[in-house]
Amino acid sequence: MAARAERVDFAALRRLSTMLIISPHADDETLGCGGLIATACDLGLRPRVAYLTDGAGSHSGSIAWPPTRLAAQRRQEALNALAVLGVPATDTLFLDWPDGRPYTADQTAYDRTLRDLMAWARSLNPSSIWAPLAEEPHCDHQAAWDLANVVRDGLRAPCALMEYIVWGWKDADLAARHEADRVFALDCVGYIDRRRQALAQHTTQLGALIGDASSAFALPPELAALTDRPIEIYLERGR
Repeated sequence: MAARAERVDFAALRRLSTMLIISPHADDETLGCGGLIATACDLGLRPRVAYLTDGAGSHSGSIAWPPTRLAAQRRQEALNALAVLGVPATDTLFLDWPDGRPYTADQTAYDRTLRDLMAWARSLNPSSIWAPLAEEPHCDHQAAWDLANVVRDGLRAPCALMEYIVWGWKDADLAARHEADRVFALDCVGYIDRRRQALAQHTTQLGALIGDASSAFALPPELAALTDRPIEIYLERGR
């Protein structure tokens, strides 16, 4: 995919700005497109980030960390990671869906979320919306992609839909099976340390904070290693 990809340069980033990035969970922003976020921030392009879920389900069996405490911790970790990448808290939106239980279009909570996200998007007038790969094997990732499509279709001006990859890298046949119209690559060699620092802010996900054996969770090493990639790959699909 990298060999066939179009290179993302400053001109392309400007065309894609303002960027609205939808992250299913706190940490997906760094794993999937941390280099993109940091690059755009350094260039003064001011990307915005919306988090879909509250993260309270990542350690659901913890006695010391009930859902409300864990959700507050995950939110702070997200803000800390974005600060490392260059995004201020004022450019962040938390939608607070329940972790692992995405709303459906027939629910009032879904309508409320869509109204809030749509209002934010229209105020930004984004040139691109970024969401996880459509085929990612996680219900929250798929919900984020679905919402990105609905929001894009509700905007008045043309808007590109871009996909970043997190869990999709576990698919050995991804390069052959994806249905994207275009594949892009961004040089992130200069942002490896910064992405590592951003991921380190997600202490709950790295097994460094939650100590209950019954709720043990840590990000798999192969996913944490996504911050070490010299490039990031993105896909674009037509309407």
